Formats: sequence, C-alpha cells, structure tokens
Amino acid sequence: MNPFIEQLLHSNQMEIELTEDILFEIYNEAKNTDGEEEVWKKLISFYDKPLPKQIAFSLIDRNIAIMDLGHSKQDYDVLWRLAEIVDEALLTLAIDVYTQLSFSHEEMELLFNKYDNHKWMMESLIYKQPSSPEKRRLLEAAIKRNMDADALQRLLTVVDTAKYASRNDLTLKEFQSLFETKEPYVWLSLAQNANTPVHILNKLLEATSIKNARAIRHSAIINIKGKRDKNSEVIT
Repeated sequence: MNPFIEQLLHSNQMEIELTEDILFEIYNEAKNTDGEEEVWKKLISFYDKPLPKQIAFSLIDRNIAIMDLGHSKQDYDVLWRLAEIVDEALLTLAIDVYTQLSFSHEEMELLFNKYDNHKWMMESLIYKQPSSPEKRRLLEAAIKRNMDADALQRLLTVVDTAKYASRNDLTLKEFQSLFETKEPYVWLSLAQNANTPVHILNKLLEATSIKNARAIRHSAIINIKGKRDKNSEVIT
C-alpha cells in the first residue's frame, strides 16, 4: 500500500505536508479501489486547502466523498458543481457571491435564477450585507419568486428594521415606534444601542417568553450600567 495512504488510514494526523504532487500520487493510487472513498473522507478532514480541481471534479463525477467535499473549502468552480448536490456548498457559495465585490451581479443573478426556491439560502442571505445595491435588488426579486415569499419578505422587513434600530441618530418617537414592533430581533438592537432611552431599556428588562429574551435582557442591563457609569464620570 502507498505509504501516504497507509498513514492516512491509520493515523489521526499527517506527519508530512500534503503537496499537490502527493495528492495526485494518492489520487492515482486510490482511484477505483474499494477503499477510495475512505481515503478521501480522511484526507479532506486533514487538508485545509481546496483540492486540485481535476481531483475534485473526478470525485464529484464518480460520487466519491461528496458530502465531505461539500462541507470543505474548495475552489469556486468546484462549489458551483457541489451546490447542486450539497446544501452547505450552495450556502457557502451564495454568501460569498452576495457579500464579496469580486463576484459580479451577473453571477448573483445566475445563482438566484437557479436556486431561488431555496428558502434556507434566502434566509441566510437576508442577514448578510450585500457588496452592491444591485445584489440586494436581485435578492428582493428572488424572494418574490420563492414559494415562501411572504415569510421571507417578513423576515427581510424585520432584519431591515433591526438594522435601523441600531442607528445613532434616532428620535425619541422613532425609538418608541421601534419598541412597539415587539419584534425580538428589533428589541435586541434597541437593547444594544447606546442611544436607546433608559425608560425603554427598563421595559426591555422585562422581556420574557420571546426569542432572544435572555440576550435582550442581558444587553439592556449592560447598556443601563454603561449609562450610569458615564453619568457618574460626568458628575465627578
């Protein structure tokens, strides 16, 4: 047996650096053998870089260690292929395309046109900051085409409102209106906003039986303490 493969299968760590030459040596030795899948499952868990694309595409074509590939760092060309098979690969690709300037809005449009029915992906992107206004518009359009459009649109509105609640230029009336939404995500932003009035923070201390209730109360406590400490410094 190839010494690199033997070490892979019988050790919890690799004592040698896995160069591209070694990867191809392992690939050629293990290809079409009974233990090939086990070899690549183990190797992918050790290797923290993308596999050479030739190897990755061959494994995908032959359905070898697909889930392991889909949960690992791979080149984007490989991720585009894996996105059709593994949800985590799709999510990784979608987040990068949405948030990184190196990806064009044409690539974003291509991804949405192919996967606009994927609710989990849409939900995840709603929480992310797009790298351009055009990508945000493409997300909004894709949401409208999704079978869960109403729920996704509501989430988008809540997240946008929560971001608004973190601003430092809100009026007292705006703070009150945001509190009255009773949205946990909005309340958490208010609890963390250093400009939120104390009387609203005191109300947030009573948050119970809602999502993030503990985090809301904890943030409000810290915020109130910070205001008191600041006032004490001013007095002294």
